[in-house]
Amino acid sequence: CRARAEAAAAAAKAEAFGQFQDAAVVEMVLKRLPQVAEAVAQPLLGTRRVTLVGGSGDVGVAKIPAEILDLVTRLPGAVGAL
Repeated sequence: CRARAEAAAAAAKAEAFGQFQDAAVVEMVLKRLPQVAEAVAQPLLGTRRVTLVGGSGDVGVAKIPAEILDLVTRLPGAVGAL
């Protein structure tokens, strides 16, 4: 009986995703975003020093906010492409 209930719930989710496509994907991404951020940050926990090397234009710490913003704005498109 539990397997049937889970299958019915999965079918309902699939139908809802089909109806709400983009909104459902965005909701799913936003719910998982904290876990993704934690997984990305985990390897950096033991980091003692970061050396930034840059070319022309903004370099070093001044460039980090723009790169983070770029990553966050491209994330929904990347998830959609998956």
